[in-house]
Amino acid sequence: MTLPNFNSLVCNTPQPAPLLGSRWISLGLLITLVSCGGQAASESSGTISTSGIVSPKTTSIQEVQKTADRNSVVTVKGVVGDRVPILDGTVYEVQDATGKIWILTKKQPPAPGQEAVITGNIRFKSIPLNGQEQGSVYVEQE
Repeated sequence: MTLPNFNSLVCNTPQPAPLLGSRWISLGLLITLVSCGGQAASESSGTISTSGIVSPKTTSIQEVQKTADRNSVVTVKGVVGDRVPILDGTVYEVQDATGKIWILTKKQPPAPGQEAVITGNIRFKSIPLNGQEQGSVYVEQE
């Protein structure tokens, strides 16, 4: 008994080449660059969110209101409260665990109840009333 010749049924498709040394090196460099970038971001002055975006270091509203440097840039985080439209923008209130502060913006303000992170310049509006200073610190959003 003779067996049939199965050689004609074998598919002679070329097999993919194994990963060569230069490909391994490229992959290793890519992984190193990505992991170093993440490390550099985590060593910055902010924190990394779960989405991988670095958020700037925030300052409590109480600290912002006490600061003597009225023209410094600050980042605050809190829940948006009341909003008041004005001629050239909107003023809205933000509250954290330490207090409330008004934010002046020319951008579209966040919705009430939404948590927001705002970066801007600390400003002070003087309001003298009966010989007493009743002014207010606020943040002008960048």
